[in-house]
Amino acid sequence: MEEIAKLPDQYLANAREMVAKHKAKKNCKRCYDRGYLGVDQHNLLIPCPKCVAADALIGEWRQFVRDTPELLQLYGTYFEEEETDAPEQAPQAAKVTRPPGNNSDRPGPRAGSGGGRQPGRSHLTQAPGARRTPV
Repeated sequence: MEEIAKLPDQYLANAREMVAKHKAKKNCKRCYDRGYLGVDQHNLLIPCPKCVAADALIGEWRQFVRDTPELLQLYGTYFEEEETDAPEQAPQAAKVTRPPGNNSDRPGPRAGSGGGRQPGRSHLTQAPGARRTPV
């Protein structure tokens, strides 16, 4: 497993500012309104998944890493864009329109659903202390 370099302390303040800028919620009980849950063993902030817009935050952090030579040297390989060929999109099926009131796409009660018990396997039909043998 590849070892991740520890983030220098001077850039932790920049990360906190970015997290504060991308907070979507004001009163969060999970992160106590900080925008992050804490710092991991690599001195990286763990953003709150409940109140921070993660995609925007990661995009800004990647740009910050590219613009900072020291961070580019430490983390340049981690934030390289993955080059993937665009997969061929399958043609979408035509949407079936149904008249109002037709609930045929809603699941109804299943046939034969007897509360989950199998016939002949009731706990009431077995003698007390009898062993249940797997069938």
